[in-house]
Amino acid sequence: MESLMRLLLIVSGSVALKKSFDLLNKLKINKRNIDCIVTRSGLSLIKSMKIEDFKNIKIYTDDMQLKDNNRMLHIELSRKADVVLVYPASANIIGKLSNGIADDLASTTLLASNKQIFICPAMNVEMWQHFSNQKNIAKLKKNGVNFIGPIYGNLMCGETGLGRIADSDLIADEINIFFSRKRLLSGMTGIVTAGPTIEPIDPVRYLSNYSSGRQGYSIAKVLAYMGANVKLISGPSNLMPPTNVDTINVLTAKEMNEAVFDHLPSDLAICAAAVSDFRFKNFSLEKIKKNNDKSFSLDTNPDILYNIGNSAQKRPKLVIGFAAETNRIKYFAKNKLSEKKCDWLLANKISKTDSVFGSEYNSIHFFTKKLYEKWPKMSKILIAKKLNNKILDFFE
Repeated sequence: MESLMRLLLIVSGSVALKKSFDLLNKLKINKRNIDCIVTRSGLSLIKSMKIEDFKNIKIYTDDMQLKDNNRMLHIELSRKADVVLVYPASANIIGKLSNGIADDLASTTLLASNKQIFICPAMNVEMWQHFSNQKNIAKLKKNGVNFIGPIYGNLMCGETGLGRIADSDLIADEINIFFSRKRLLSGMTGIVTAGPTIEPIDPVRYLSNYSSGRQGYSIAKVLAYMGANVKLISGPSNLMPPTNVDTINVLTAKEMNEAVFDHLPSDLAICAAAVSDFRFKNFSLEKIKKNNDKSFSLDTNPDILYNIGNSAQKRPKLVIGFAAETNRIKYFAKNKLSEKKCDWLLANKISKTDSVFGSEYNSIHFFTKKLYEKWPKMSKILIAKKLNNKILDFFE
């Protein structure tokens, strides 16, 4: 049962440490199923905080390992845990794990762990983007470590950029989904499209949209958790590709359409990408000057969802589409469901005041030929889980 799962929390030295208590409350974990390792730098931050924040949580430090060396504490803690969560994760602890450095209780426990590791980075934007840090992250992801965040926002150092620790709600959602997972989709194949596409007009300009790819990436991640062999075909995105997902990067709608059909047939296809409907008929090899009185002709791009739904030889057993509408959601969604010949359609409303593009949250109108459901606003990872549950029911 989910309530019996044991989490090992590793706390490193980051000012984002103060948010860990909110996360623990959202995970609803008590002293019977949580252990916590605190690094030396993390311990110095904890000492400046209220001790009540860590009540009912067993804390382990380097000094405890030195005092009782025969217990092999790093082995004991790594074996008891069902999931290891590094929160917050500094560049230092990421670098240690990536390069096999084991010089304290936290790093030796991470190296000894044979369980799933989740890392929630928190650091300055320049530290996050530094080539050595990105190299370390790529190596860890290749070896199955999951990353949650970071996100774009105001940082504790006063700068703004990518490096802010992910919201507690989102981390709790993902950890709880992982706890409750069952690899019921093992042996199945799935294609997920995500992100925007771009249509160049000249070497420096292009036509695109505001899609971040977050919903498609979340869907691919949950499908992989459940054991599916997932191909994620993504337009340009700042998101890190999910672990254990084969990601194919494309730019244009034509490239995405070709990539999809290169990897069909599959058991299911989920078209979550925001594909540009049009492309420029004539690409200019030179930058177009603004004093050039010029009009542009457009061509229609391939309709990827339509092509999948109407494929005679390569149509998956289950085809799922997405639609973003500004008004008359039910009307346009039902028409799209019929015209594209997809099995399910997930529609959402976009507006200037409440756009789902780039947001961590979404509100879905779910359509089949016989069913309509209005899903409440929730995180995109929870939407992915809800969709996954319906997929499981479909293939039962």
